[in-house]
Amino acid sequence: MSDKDNERYRALMSKIGMHVEGVGVTGGVDPKLICTLKEASSLLRRLMVSEGDAFGLSALDESGNACLEYNAPGKMLLKLLKLHIPNDSRFNALYKFEPYIEMAMDHIKEFGLYPLLLTWWMQRSASEAQMLMKHFNDYVHKIRQEVKSARFLSRLNGYQRSSNKNYKELTEYVDALFEHHARLLVLRVDLSYSKENSKTTQAQAKRDRERLFENARSNKLFGDMLGYIWKLEHGPEKGFHYHMMFFFDGSKVREDVNLAKRIGEYWKSVVTKGRGLYYNCNASKWRYEKRGIGMVNYGDDLLREGLQAAVFYLTKTDLYMKLQTVGRGMGKGNRPSGKGSRGRPRAI
Repeated sequence: MSDKDNERYRALMSKIGMHVEGVGVTGGVDPKLICTLKEASSLLRRLMVSEGDAFGLSALDESGNACLEYNAPGKMLLKLLKLHIPNDSRFNALYKFEPYIEMAMDHIKEFGLYPLLLTWWMQRSASEAQMLMKHFNDYVHKIRQEVKSARFLSRLNGYQRSSNKNYKELTEYVDALFEHHARLLVLRVDLSYSKENSKTTQAQAKRDRERLFENARSNKLFGDMLGYIWKLEHGPEKGFHYHMMFFFDGSKVREDVNLAKRIGEYWKSVVTKGRGLYYNCNASKWRYEKRGIGMVNYGDDLLREGLQAAVFYLTKTDLYMKLQTVGRGMGKGNRPSGKGSRGRPRAI
């Protein structure tokens, strides 16, 4: 795993553990699955650059039978096959694995390797053992060749580029807000659905989000809002939910905890008509290692760094699998027009 991937993995696990200001929601991401996918990705990358056959044959016994013996690549493959990676139709309809895992899983299914995990070690006739050895070795050869193909490299580049592009756009968006305003009151609210409504469809979640921002144009609650960032996610327990980041004019509003609560209650009672729930991240700022929400001044490097980290974790958590969305899975408000007044005094 590269240094960049390690950084992204730490970001993801920080999100799961709610170590970063305002990021993370119970039931959102399965940490066991993420750890499994991390191990699978690491095994696959090592397998791709390994050399030689995955399996060989033992010496024939008195009956002329033989069994398979694994080499270093074969040991990696067996570890991969023992990992519990979901591959059912419901999961695949929701998520898309990173290209290495997706490609490997497709060919595991094609080669029918999972049933062989139970019997590969058994003695069998020399001809049967030879065929089984070739079957495993052909699988390894195929995936080694595929990762070198222009098609695969294009998929890999596209997968990694999307989150990098999102992060760049969102950090530029936040910087643009600061160029026009000395202080931003930053709110983080997770908007979700009650347990009884956890099966809410992606289409309905989209309609609810659109209604929220449509109503915000004329609702006094959002009168001093300057911008926002949203990301759609899905968890096995919570179903579809949104991570929201709201930016208000810090020269006009101050009570971040109360304002975040009012937005959450508005989502719960008005937008979703009682179907929704919310989590007010601002109410527990003290729980996090980095501060990136609440009142953030233009010149406060520490809080600006925390805010940047919060944006980073929102955009860099798709390292091993991505939610398949109908349309966009992340968005932001309109970027301020015109040139900011950088020269004016910044509020303390």
